[in-house]
Amino acid sequence: MRVLVISTTGNSLAELLRPCAGGLDVRPLLHVLNGGRIDADLVVLHTHAPIRELAALATLPPPRPPVLVVAHAVVPGDVVPILRSGARSLLVEGQYTRADLLDAARATADGQSRLSPLPMSIVVDHVQHRAADRTPAWQHQPLTRREHEIMELIAAGEPNAAIAARLDLAEKTVRNRVSQIYLKLRVNNRTEAIVQWLSRTERRSG
Repeated sequence: MRVLVISTTGNSLAELLRPCAGGLDVRPLLHVLNGGRIDADLVVLHTHAPIRELAALATLPPPRPPVLVVAHAVVPGDVVPILRSGARSLLVEGQYTRADLLDAARATADGQSRLSPLPMSIVVDHVQHRAADRTPAWQHQPLTRREHEIMELIAAGEPNAAIAARLDLAEKTVRNRVSQIYLKLRVNNRTEAIVQWLSRTERRSG
């Protein structure tokens, strides 16, 4: 796995990531922006300003690898905007171990999501408040049987490739179905979809 660490604070984080990286590059954000296209399987953004730096990365031409944000600190109001700005996973300094970091890097590169405890709590609160404020999206646009199967596997942490193999579908078909699920659930990414799906399951079982 080729990993690009974007950081201005040295190579300490990169050294922690070395066991999961076949190729490892560390560059400041300005150098990345000046270089154009990113040639990596995963971007690890080590930052004090994730929303601003994610917006800068979004200006680069595709393909855009998945982004694991490692934030020095976050305020609660920034967590959902960080995810909406393109972060697939979000860890916060002081809230993860080296094993957590390596797991998050591998999972993010594979299309999954990982969140530190504080961001996860905030995402859950956000979804629950949205659900309390309106009729749940799935009551307006119920998922098809196939979409239901795919969403169950997403909630179990399966990446698209594994879902495709499990259901005997093309991976492109799974990606298209996942996009439709996001529209129906009115979410922006995998993490929000999982949290909403799990909260739906809890309400049904309750």
